[in-house]
Amino acid sequence: MTDRRKTALILGMTALFMFSPLAMSLFWRPIPLFQNLGFERESIAPPLAWILATITAIAYVLYTMKVIPLVLVKQKEISLFKLLGILSALVGGIVEEVFFRRWTMDVLMSRGVAPTLQVIISGIVFGLAHTSWILARGDFKFTLPAIFSTSFLGILLAVTYLVGGRNLGPCIYAHAIINLIVEPWLMLSSVSGKWRPSSKTSG
Repeated sequence: MTDRRKTALILGMTALFMFSPLAMSLFWRPIPLFQNLGFERESIAPPLAWILATITAIAYVLYTMKVIPLVLVKQKEISLFKLLGILSALVGGIVEEVFFRRWTMDVLMSRGVAPTLQVIISGIVFGLAHTSWILARGDFKFTLPAIFSTSFLGILLAVTYLVGGRNLGPCIYAHAIINLIVEPWLMLSSVSGKWRPSSKTSG
């Protein structure tokens, strides 16, 4: 199986798994965690949260393109593979923010954990969850930088969540923008172990 097919399988299964609670909430029985995601007019987050979300998204995308050139080179490609990445990005942007921000941080808050510690824990858990595949590959050269950068992204999104008054809208917005640009190439890089553009990358 080629690296692209492996990546497509991973993205497809992940998107399907993450879409299930969304589908359940939309078409069957509403799930409280997925209610009011922050885009309703009466509960919209303050401008500062949206500004911070935009800066976070732009900074992380530029950083990713610098350290993983494949992500930059592949931006002009139009394919079913990219379409799968877009679908996965939209679903992931919602479900991951519901879990890593709303659920994780609100549970910590209910247990009396200070906001600063909520932010740190949310960021670290987010980083570890997104770099487990690198650890599984044993590709330790990229493990620590990946954990650090992704955890830092998680921390920035957690700060955005608090700045927005625990409103998920700006977090979902930033996360979706990042995913729309870097996926599926970031996942392809991790699956193939090739971080720079190569004629063999799609094989």
